[in-house]
Amino acid sequence: MSRHGPVAVLVLAIGLAFGLPAQAAGVSVHGDQCGYDSNYDVHVTPGGIDFSRSGAQPNEVFMHDGALRVDGRPVAVSADDAERLRSYEADMRGVLPEMAGIAHEAVGIAFDALTTVAATLGGSKHRRDALVNQLNQSRMEAMRGLEASINADHWSQQDFDDAIEKTVSEASEQMASALTRGVMWSLFTGRASELEARADTMDQSMEKEMQARSGRLEARAKAICPRLARMSELQQQFRFRLADGRPLQLMTDNRDGNGKDSQDSADDGKIARR
Repeated sequence: MSRHGPVAVLVLAIGLAFGLPAQAAGVSVHGDQCGYDSNYDVHVTPGGIDFSRSGAQPNEVFMHDGALRVDGRPVAVSADDAERLRSYEADMRGVLPEMAGIAHEAVGIAFDALTTVAATLGGSKHRRDALVNQLNQSRMEAMRGLEASINADHWSQQDFDDAIEKTVSEASEQMASALTRGVMWSLFTGRASELEARADTMDQSMEKEMQARSGRLEARAKAICPRLARMSELQQQFRFRLADGRPLQLMTDNRDGNGKDSQDSADDGKIARR
């Protein structure tokens, strides 16, 4: 006997359509999952690394081979700080390709899941094929955007957020509407039992697969944490100061004294008070 009635199938379809992009976005690839964050975009070239942002000072930081410029002006650094800058640059060159790979995989997981739902619950074969083709077009658009702005040489958190929130979420909304029509079509044409059977098969296999893929992606993201911790330590060890006397802060440490993310600590507190 099918575990899903017609109404349950409709709820399942729409819930999956809206829930999967959020699941992909939940895997942070900028470091805040590790307790670190940065509002700088990063651009890597053979001649150095440029950190840029708007709305706060400094706007631009450039480093290469131990030399440092801030907003276009050279900053005098000691021999020890020059060595720390070289290490920071090397670490950033190493971590950026991995961050880009995680971003691409997160978007890929979301679209794979959406396509599976569409191919299973999208109504008639003609409707299902049309919906899958539409999702494939949206996927190519999202990937082109990522490849242009998030890669081994460039990182922008806003570009990644846009890929998730705009491209993937828009595809989810379009699919939810199409799935509603598809489920209603199955009900009115007497194909509800066939749809329920497909939903059962999908529900049993897809949840396991998505949990496994998301788990691997999360582990991959967390593997970056020690490298970000090293970069944070290097930043804290810088002895030079900016023109206004402040230390250079390319990334922020949001962990508490126990090395945990501040949000994790807040969640633990909520659990303890229950």
